[in-house]
Amino acid sequence: MKTYIFTLVLIFSLPVIVNADPPKKILLNYTAGTHTLKIEAVHPVKNVQKHYIDLISIYVNGKEVKTIKPQTQSDKEAEILEVVVPQIVNGCEVTVKAQCNEFGTKKATQKF
Repeated sequence: MKTYIFTLVLIFSLPVIVNADPPKKILLNYTAGTHTLKIEAVHPVKNVQKHYIDLISIYVNGKEVKTIKPQTQSDKEAEILEVVVPQIVNGCEVTVKAQCNEFGTKKATQKF
């Protein structure tokens, strides 16, 4: 019986796993003078209203400092944001996580 239930769960989970659509990559650029972090989460979509990056989290040295919840994607190729993050100073490690509203997450880490 346990094998049967496990098999059913696996069969119904496969379509979700196969259709995972995390961002392809995340590009980060920081301007120290204005404390501005530019985030480009590359995520090609056909309809930015229905399929988009719905959560972006910014971590500085492992601590979450900002969360952004877009309602649509800014462009068909990527979600592009410029965010003021005063917590970033010389030598900080910045991690950005981006999540697709359908399924999938991608993260990027960079030292500034």
